[in-house]
Amino acid sequence: MSFKNFNECKRLKISVVKHKTVFKGTSQLGADRIYATNENRRYCTENSIFTCFPKKGPKNHSKAEKILSSEISKQRATVREGVFGTHKEHYGLKKIKVRGEKREMLMVLFATMTVNAVKIAKKEPGRSLHPERRQPKDENDQ
Repeated sequence: MSFKNFNECKRLKISVVKHKTVFKGTSQLGADRIYATNENRRYCTENSIFTCFPKKGPKNHSKAEKILSSEISKQRATVREGVFGTHKEHYGLKKIKVRGEKREMLMVLFATMTVNAVKIAKKEPGRSLHPERRQPKDENDQ
C-alpha cells in the first residue's frame, strides 16, 4: 500500500494482460473515465476490447453499444465501486482514526481481514456469525 499520488490510468494495459493470463481473454472492459486516454483507447481498439468509454467527438454509440456500455458501467459501479462504500461504511474505514502510516496500514489490514472472515463465515454451511442463534441440524446435535 502506498500513500503517494499516482495516475491510475497508466495501469490499464497491465491489468488487461494480468486478466488474460487468468481468464484467457478480454472482450469487454469497464473503467472510470480517467482511463479513457488516447493511448488506452488505441490499445483497446487494437485488441478488439469493447469499453464503456464515451465516444470522442460528435460520434454516438449505436443502440446496441449504448445498452452494452450502460450494462458494463452499471456492473462496474455496483460490483467494484460498491465494495469500497461497503468497506468504508461497515468496517471502520470511513475515517481512519489513528495517526502514522504504519498504524493506518494496520487499520486497513484488520478491516480487510474482518471482511474476509465475514465472507468465509457466510459461505460455510451450518455456520453462523452468531453461534447462539444457530439452529441445531437434528435432535442429536443439541
